[in-house]
Amino acid sequence: MVDIDVVEHSELLRQEADKILHVEGLLPLLNTFCTTRVIGSYALDLMTWPDIDISMVLPHQQDVDLFFDIGKKIALRFHITKISYSNHYIRDFPGFDHGLYWGIRILFAEKEWKIDLWGYGESDYKMHMAEFDMLHNRLQYVDRTTVLSIKNTISQRPDYRGEVYNSMAVYEAVLSGKVATVQEFERWIERNCNVNI
Repeated sequence: MVDIDVVEHSELLRQEADKILHVEGLLPLLNTFCTTRVIGSYALDLMTWPDIDISMVLPHQQDVDLFFDIGKKIALRFHITKISYSNHYIRDFPGFDHGLYWGIRILFAEKEWKIDLWGYGESDYKMHMAEFDMLHNRLQYVDRTTVLSIKNTISQRPDYRGEVYNSMAVYEAVLSGKVATVQEFERWIERNCNVNI
């Protein structure tokens, strides 16, 4: 996919995400429960595949009853192919936030969309939003096409979204490592993640 196609593809994905959030009503639905914010590649305007990241502040950090009410409303409103729940306060997996999580697959515009919905207590929510805002501000000064080109290529890998190959690695490589190509990114990964390419 050439650079112009990568940019157009990202813009088309964002338009479809807008429809899910605003026309189909996912965001207003969530806002009836709690303060909700869309983050991730949608908010960064760096989308390369059909994925939306959403964070909510819950009245209590482990308000499981409310979180299941939210999941039920989503399941009744949208064409859901899969929805899975995790309590990451209990699971405590390395590399994961401490929060309640719905992993949702929605059929829309002839493709399956992945919705990652996280529910936090107020203090954790504020911390995560501050971290995201810092990332957003740092990325204002990078070349968008460069980021999209690298993300698009590595997102085809079977291990994408794992501990090594993921969006945050791309952002950090471009920001701190000044990488501009996939080849430079691979070398950055090898140097910084103890991986033999």
